[in-house]
Amino acid sequence: MMRAGRYEILGRLGRGGMSTVYKARAPLTGRIVALKILDPRDELFVDLAGEDRLREVFVEEARIMGGISHAHVAEVIDCDEAEGRPFIVLEYYAHSLGTLIGEAYRVEQQTRMISVAKASHYLIQTLKGLERLHFSGIVHRDLKPFNLMLTNDDRIKIIDFGLSRVRGEERMKIPGLQVGSPFYAAPEQESWPETADERADIYSVGMLAYRLLTGRLAFADQGSVPPPSRLREEIGAGWDEVVLRSLAAEPMQRFASARLMRVAVEEVLADWERASAEGCRFEEEDADQEPWLIPRREAKRILLSEVQSELGLDGLMRPGFYRQSLLQPVDDHLVRDDRSGLIWQRRGSGFPLDWQQAKEYVEHLNGQCWEGRSDWRLPALPELLTILRPPTVERDFCLPVVFSREIHWLWSSDWCSRRQAWMVDIVECFVGRLDQDGAASVCAVCTI
Repeated sequence: MMRAGRYEILGRLGRGGMSTVYKARAPLTGRIVALKILDPRDELFVDLAGEDRLREVFVEEARIMGGISHAHVAEVIDCDEAEGRPFIVLEYYAHSLGTLIGEAYRVEQQTRMISVAKASHYLIQTLKGLERLHFSGIVHRDLKPFNLMLTNDDRIKIIDFGLSRVRGEERMKIPGLQVGSPFYAAPEQESWPETADERADIYSVGMLAYRLLTGRLAFADQGSVPPPSRLREEIGAGWDEVVLRSLAAEPMQRFASARLMRVAVEEVLADWERASAEGCRFEEEDADQEPWLIPRREAKRILLSEVQSELGLDGLMRPGFYRQSLLQPVDDHLVRDDRSGLIWQRRGSGFPLDWQQAKEYVEHLNGQCWEGRSDWRLPALPELLTILRPPTVERDFCLPVVFSREIHWLWSSDWCSRRQAWMVDIVECFVGRLDQDGAASVCAVCTI
């Protein structure tokens, strides 16, 4: 199917048990959107629930989301039907917490740990979104990294309300149906899903917090879950109480509300910020003191299967070692690195752009002869690797202020496929693929 009603289908984004999500283009405006189309994966599921009931539940999801207006809940743009199947039109997001941490198909595999401040930023926003949902009697019941999208300006948006429970009503009463995703679902969702209340979502946020801070899921070791600080000592013990309380097997032992957990996270973050600022450190581990070869400057296609070996990346797409740069601010606009022989924009584009717009932005700089030069270009991946630093738990505080702190993702000139290009996360220090219709910042570069 190349169209769904008025919308042009551009490609598939993902598939769940009840629906398939596509990237699409809206008519007239050309806006890129996400289309969620009712498309049950299992015929047995259709036989047990009934086609009419599945349609009712699917359309009800659109009503639930359409009735919520909040900064951290995804917005429904439209709801329609094509070829007898209903579909929901949603805001399109190219980033998610799942892609940020590198969560794989095998969820239990280790993921990237992220900085304490960034993890707290996402947890607090998720809890604020839950506060709004719970106020309306909505229990999400399927919170996980890939259901937490990131906007172009790095804000959480909660999506996928297909398994939610509204004001105590169980919308999908199917014997044996698992409600929620493995590892992130609260224990009671497996045993008594119809009794799961707001505290089930608290458990999911607790598992999310554990994963963001440690790169691992919370598995019991000799009868109990190891405190996060045992796996990542530098985060401090202050996080242990908050995370482990939210992961209590008994709902009564968890935080009673999203608001109470949010306040607890804000308090432990404030304590951690004070301690981090006092003991700030930034180590250049494994710094390479040998003379550099000039990084490749020409854009090229790098296949996913080749990128790790070509760039020396580990299994989580981070540099195997970090070369010590000599980044020095020239003025408010430029950064110079005499080791790599490069001059960078210091503040970047100032707003996120898709990949085509990123190239147009560089052309705009050259047309203006910005800073007296007309040879600006998008950096190739090897050039971008020269500005990444070893990630430390305090990096949000100790990272030397060279580039604007508003920059998170940066486009490269290299691409992976017809629809994806390569980018780097300058905060969390890894290489990733990004849909060319997604958005990232631009730091143009030229040779000294």
